[in-house]
Amino acid sequence: MPPHNLAEQAQQLRVLAREFEALHARVRDVSYTPGTDALRQISPLLLKAQDLTATIVVRLGALDGSAYANVAGSRASLECLASVVVASSLASNDLAGALSANPYEGAPFPGYLADDEAVRIARHAEAIPHMTGHLADAAHQLDLCATGCHYVATGITRDLAAAREAEPVQRTTGPALTDAQYDEPGRQATAEPRSAVAPTATAVAAPRSPAVQRARR
Repeated sequence: MPPHNLAEQAQQLRVLAREFEALHARVRDVSYTPGTDALRQISPLLLKAQDLTATIVVRLGALDGSAYANVAGSRASLECLASVVVASSLASNDLAGALSANPYEGAPFPGYLADDEAVRIARHAEAIPHMTGHLADAAHQLDLCATGCHYVATGITRDLAAAREAEPVQRTTGPALTDAQYDEPGRQATAEPRSAVAPTATAVAAPRSPAVQRARR
């Protein structure tokens, strides 16, 4: 998978983290009355958690099948993303547990008396702590999911940057020099200085005086 696709994967994980954060806020702040109202309020949260679980499974498969799996340090990111799958599944399980603890208002079996108001209030009072505990656990798991997605997105970016820095730098070479270019610096002719030759003096006999010439005669 090319680097730009891996960068897109990291961005998708950041978007998924924000969806987990939004669901965490909804679960944390949910308000309900035990019974039918609780079913209506909690059911959409459970369906959204299951949808996010399916999405994170797809993201894990895409990342594991990409070139990122060959990058140093990728194992920690893959394992973290797998733990997000677990946390998201646990959040769904906790939301389902809240629905299970919810006291429903259906009619009893034939021959049994319907609950009076005192029994109804007692059933609600008994269910609320269990439902509150399940919802708190679900919110905690969703918070872990958001943190894990942010961690993996940052890890992808960091690992790719480290892999690029570790690549050997290839030196670029220019075209080969021709023989003339290669020998040009040595072909600078240096004029050899000529040795100074002293001019040869020509001896000229000085003219003799007339008296000397007469004496020799």
